[in-house]
Amino acid sequence: YASVQAILYGPYLLAGHTTGVDWDLKAGANNADWITPIPASYNSQLVSFFRDFEGSTFVLTNSNKSVSMQKLPEYGTDLTLQATFRIVLKDSSSKFSTLADANDRSVMLEPFDFPGMNVIHQGAGKPLLIADSSHGGPSSVFLLVPGLDGRNETVSLESQSNKGCYVYSGMSPSAGVKLSCKSDSDATFNKATSFVALQGLSQYNPISFVAK
Repeated sequence: YASVQAILYGPYLLAGHTTGVDWDLKAGANNADWITPIPASYNSQLVSFFRDFEGSTFVLTNSNKSVSMQKLPEYGTDLTLQATFRIVLKDSSSKFSTLADANDRSVMLEPFDFPGMNVIHQGAGKPLLIADSSHGGPSSVFLLVPGLDGRNETVSLESQSNKGCYVYSGMSPSAGVKLSCKSDSDATFNKATSFVALQGLSQYNPISFVAK
C-alpha cells in the first residue's frame, strides 16, 4: 500500500509517497542534498507499456519489485504509479525530449515509484526484477527497437548483454514477464515481445522531489 505523510513547515506542505513502509525524514546540517527536485523535463521520459489480452488492455507493472502484466488501472490509483517507468538513456550525455529520441538506443527503465532502481533481467527464461541501479550492471540495459510484430506503434526491448533475447510477456497475464530468446520468426514470439509504448500513466507534479 502507498501512504502519504504530510509535514508542515510554516506556510509550506511537504508530502511524501512511500511503498510498504513509512519513513521519517531526517535533515541535518550536513545533509544538504537529502531532498532533490525532479526536473520538469523528466515528464517527457515517462512511459507505460501496454498489451492486449483477449479484448482487455494490460500494462507492464512493478509488482512488489518484480515485473508483471496488470489490467489497465483507473486513473489516480496506486497502480498507475506502478505502471509508469522513466526511460533513462545509457549515454547520459545524449539529449532526450520525446520517446522517439530513445529509438534504437540503449536504455534503462526506472520505476516511477522507486527512483534510483532499475528493471533488470536474470538471464533467459527467468522473470524480470527491480533492483538498485548500482547493482544492475549490464542486466539493466535494454535496446529499444521497433516492435518485432511489425506494427508501427509497438516497440520491443532487447537485452544489451543477451543479444537476441527480449522482454517477453506470455499470451495470458498469469504467464508473467521474463527474458526470452528468439530462435526463429515465430509470430507468437514476435507478438509476446511487442508493446505499445505511450506517455506514462502517471506524471510528476511541478513540486515533485526525491528524498533520501
